[in-house]
Amino acid sequence: MTHHRALDGLRGLCALLICLFHFKAAGPLAAAPLLRGSWLCVDFFFVLSGFVIAAGWGGRLERPADLPRFLLLRLARVWPLHMVMLCLFLATEYAGAALSGLGIMHRPAFGPGHGPDDWLASALLLNCFGLTSGPAWNVPAWSIAAEYWSWAIFGLAWVLGGPERPWLILMLALLAWTAMLADGGGLGRSWDGGLWRALCGFFAGVLVQAAPRWQPGSAVRANVAEAAVLALVVAVMLANPRPPLDLAAPPLFALVLWVLAADAGCCSRWLGVPLLQRLGQLSCSVYLVHAFVQARLGDALDLLPRIWPGLPALHAPQPELFGRSPAEGLALTAVMLALVIAAALLANRWVERPVRAWARRRWHPAGVAVTAAR
Repeated sequence: MTHHRALDGLRGLCALLICLFHFKAAGPLAAAPLLRGSWLCVDFFFVLSGFVIAAGWGGRLERPADLPRFLLLRLARVWPLHMVMLCLFLATEYAGAALSGLGIMHRPAFGPGHGPDDWLASALLLNCFGLTSGPAWNVPAWSIAAEYWSWAIFGLAWVLGGPERPWLILMLALLAWTAMLADGGGLGRSWDGGLWRALCGFFAGVLVQAAPRWQPGSAVRANVAEAAVLALVVAVMLANPRPPLDLAAPPLFALVLWVLAADAGCCSRWLGVPLLQRLGQLSCSVYLVHAFVQARLGDALDLLPRIWPGLPALHAPQPELFGRSPAEGLALTAVMLALVIAAALLANRWVERPVRAWARRRWHPAGVAVTAAR
């Protein structure tokens, strides 16, 4: 399948924005309207996933016998690192319980959102159906579960749809979007039924892949179109729309994909710079490790004043805020980003890549190009 450098770069940028969105730091950066609206970047991931999966697997899911291989390969893409992070969270809870007298954690170990039932539901990728007691364990991982079940539904629809596949996909896209509209909660769902949210974006991406390719015809048209759609995305994120207006985000991201997939304009070239390409390769790792890194940074900052009584507290557990001033907030944000990137590099090197290589050798048919959905 065609490799789209612009989409890889945008994927890396969105992963970084989500990471910053979850880090509450003093100063103007964390309070910037663009960051406050960057939670919508999750929906870009869903749209991109549908686009990539349809491109990579649309011609390979012909028989029911093809479905198990597809699901196993997709599971190998996200579940191993997801489980590694869940185990690290679990180890932290046990350490916090064992050393509770030292006050390492600012909350009781195995409290709300950190119970064994919630852990099991997360491990089984059931943390997007409202089966947990709330945002649980590795909180952003609800979208990993929702994405996996989106893959499964797509696989079933594609295998069983036969000649009517395009109409079936369109029907599923409209069904998901209508269900979200009727719910009234907009895109705000995550652990409490985020599968519908994922399906809205995922099937929008599938439809983009099925649509005729956009041919800009000239560099000027490509530059204007790319700048226009990206400016529209920024405007929507700055507006941080509430329900039901936020349901316009998946179709908007689908339009962005349709335009940027041509890789023809100056914005595509900027998104293709090596730094953003590398960040795009690490996007899944960044997404899955950042909550753990941020939580452990908070624990460390809570503990330091107890070790050195003269050291000022740089982290206020209630409310969750890093830094006492804008300068401290920006400095701690830089530290957090460095730690997240370091952790993502380790996760990509020692978990994602080895497992993916093994899964390809084990299950992937020869001659099929594989592009990660994240």
